[in-house]
Amino acid sequence: KEINNQIKNNLRTIQEIPLTANFRSSAPILNTVDYFFNNLDGFTNNNHKVSADKLNAHGRIEINPVIKPEENTAAVARENYIKTIASKIESLIKNNVKPSDIMVLVQQRVPFAAPLIKELKSRDIPVAGSDRIVLPEFPAIIDLMNLTRWCIDQSDNYSLACTLKSPLFRFSEDDLYSVCNNRGKNINVYEVLQTKHPEIYQELSQIYEYSQTLAPYSFFMKILNTNKRREKIIEALGSQVIEPLEEFLTICLSYERTQSGTLKHFLKWFIEGNSEIKRELKKTNGVRVATIHSTKGLEAPIVFLIDTFAPIKSENLIPLENEAWLWAPRASNSERWKIAAAKNMDKIISEKWRLLYVAMTRAEDSLYIYGFTTYKNPPENSWYNKLWTILQNMPNAIKENDKIVISNE
Repeated sequence: KEINNQIKNNLRTIQEIPLTANFRSSAPILNTVDYFFNNLDGFTNNNHKVSADKLNAHGRIEINPVIKPEENTAAVARENYIKTIASKIESLIKNNVKPSDIMVLVQQRVPFAAPLIKELKSRDIPVAGSDRIVLPEFPAIIDLMNLTRWCIDQSDNYSLACTLKSPLFRFSEDDLYSVCNNRGKNINVYEVLQTKHPEIYQELSQIYEYSQTLAPYSFFMKILNTNKRREKIIEALGSQVIEPLEEFLTICLSYERTQSGTLKHFLKWFIEGNSEIKRELKKTNGVRVATIHSTKGLEAPIVFLIDTFAPIKSENLIPLENEAWLWAPRASNSERWKIAAAKNMDKIISEKWRLLYVAMTRAEDSLYIYGFTTYKNPPENSWYNKLWTILQNMPNAIKENDKIVISNE
């Protein structure tokens, strides 16, 4: 606005030129995007111009039937949902689609990203993994952190109990109960191990000695490479744990090269913000799984959109126009709050639709849309409901085996 006013004051004119030319997507993708957003209330859309080399390119959009828990529990239904998507990806690859040509998009990493990556790897499908790895979310890293906490404080019975139950020592529930129960008020679990499990006691004593003399990378390498502990972890948790372990060791090595703190300092440093790995997804040979926010500027011949029922939530802290904030710890009946909350909700909803626009326009040739929800009556303004309601009326849309298909094939 400021630049526009300056130009007008200098008696010049400024002309807005909409950037509608698209050199990425095929005509069916762009026509579907335009039809949807032109028929979406409250969204202003500029129709796309398909580039000449994409005019005759094949394109396909599928909206698959929504999956809900019925006879199964939510967890089982979600697992079946992940398997359905993995099976579709597997069938595409068997039909000579390269894994690197497939990108799976989610609004948030939880709850679909990690289970899908695990399922794809179990089928020997190359996976680039997630655009971001949050290491403390992985069981193997949790186990190593619990062991580290015990090394720092040998009276930390909880951390030691978690460590004993982990693949590092493989205690059963009965084993753990036998060392934790009736041990006396001032006797810790470590001391009980000396008489009940002397071999484990010796292992832990050796690990404790390592923690007093070795830097983090050397310490964790020593743990993993002794008594085949690395192999035990992989056997218990699967091959998908290899990458997080390697990334964790890389962080440990980086810490050693740049820091000179103790193991306690490393634990604090790691937990407080140095435990996430951001990765470049442009150069990869596997299926990419990423949040929509991280894919602006990226594209793929085939895109899966699988997180389409994420609820739109209101906020308790609302920004005002004068750079102030309005906060209410609970629902408020004040008129000012109602006006501000309604205005802020409009912004949130608008941003949600812009995010969907970004997701749909990542696809070059094919877009597969899936939906999973535990709601008996899913919200009408969810992406899936709106996509199904609007696109079923698109002139060239057809119903095919309970799904909507839009294609020029």
